[in-house]
Amino acid sequence: MFEHPSRNIEEPLRDLVGAYRFREALSLYLEWCEGPVEVTPHAQLMAAHAASRIGEFELAGCLAAAAQLEFRARGDDTGVIDCANLLGAAAFERGHIAEAEVQFRSVLQMAESGGHARFTARSANNLAIIAHLRGEDQLAMALYRKALDAFHRLNDERGIVETWHNLALTQRESGWTADALGECHRAVHAAERLGAAGLLALTLFGRAELFIASGAFDQAASDIERARHLAWLEGSEPHVLESERLLALLALRRGQPEEAHRHAELTRARAAESGFAQIAAESASIAALALKADRRLSEAAAANDLAVASLAALGATGLLRTHARAWRATAA
Repeated sequence: MFEHPSRNIEEPLRDLVGAYRFREALSLYLEWCEGPVEVTPHAQLMAAHAASRIGEFELAGCLAAAAQLEFRARGDDTGVIDCANLLGAAAFERGHIAEAEVQFRSVLQMAESGGHARFTARSANNLAIIAHLRGEDQLAMALYRKALDAFHRLNDERGIVETWHNLALTQRESGWTADALGECHRAVHAAERLGAAGLLALTLFGRAELFIASGAFDQAASDIERARHLAWLEGSEPHVLESERLLALLALRRGQPEEAHRHAELTRARAAESGFAQIAAESASIAALALKADRRLSEAAAANDLAVASLAALGATGLLRTHARAWRATAA
C-alpha cells in the first residue's frame, strides 16, 4: 500500500510511466488523491499521460486541463504546452477533430517560438495524422518528414517509430505499397527492440492492415493475433477494439461477409459506447460493406448511411473517399 505522507508521488509515478506501466501509474495516482495531500500539476500531468495510454481519454483530458491551469498560473510554459498536446490527443481520440487541431496548432506555435523541439515534433506528427484523415496526403507526408527530422535530432526512438508507422499509413493510401511495407517492417522491428507493448501493438496493426490490402491474409492474421494478445495484457481498450476491427476487415477481404459483419457491428457498438469515434466509424464502414457483399441490400443501405454520417462527423474526408470507392466496388 502506498503511504501518502511519507513520499512524494512524482518519483514513483515517473518510474511507472517510464516503464510503460500505465495502469499501475494511474491507480497509484488515484489512490494518492484519496488522502489529505496536495496534488502537484506535474503529478496530474503524468497521471493524464497514463490515462491516455490505456484509453481513459475523458479522464486524461480532465487531468490535463486541471494541470494546465496550474502551470499557466506558475508561468511554466513547458507544462502548458505538454498539457495542450495531451488535450489535443484526448480530443482526437474522442472524435473531436476540429478541437484537436486547434490544440495541436497552438502546441506547434508555442513550441517553435519557445524552442521546444520535442513538442515541435509531436505536434507536427499529430497535425499530419489529421491531414491524412482529411485526405491531404501531401501535407501529411511533409509534416511527418518534419516530425521525423525533429525526432532524429532528439534521438527519440519512440517518436521515430510512431512516425514511421503513421507515414506508412499515408504511403499506403497514396499507392506506395512497397515504401509503406518497408516503413511498417522497420517500425515493428524497432518497437520489438524497445520492448514497449503498446507501441508494438500499434505497429503490428499498421502492418496487418497493409498485409490485408495486399492479400497476404495469413501474415495479417498472425500480426492481428499477436497485437490482440498484447492489447489484452496491456489492458488497452482502444487496442483491443482495433484488433476486432481488423479481424472484421480480414474476414471481409477473405470473402466471409457474415463473419465480417458480426465482428464489425460488435466492435462499432462497443467503440461508440466507449467514445472511440474513429474506430466506431471505420467499423461502421466495414459493417456496411459486409452487408452489401452478403446481398442484404436494405440493411446495407441503412448501414451505409450510418457509416457515411459517422465518417463525416469526424471530418475524415480521406476515409469517406476510401469508403465510397469500396462501396462502389463491392458487388451486390
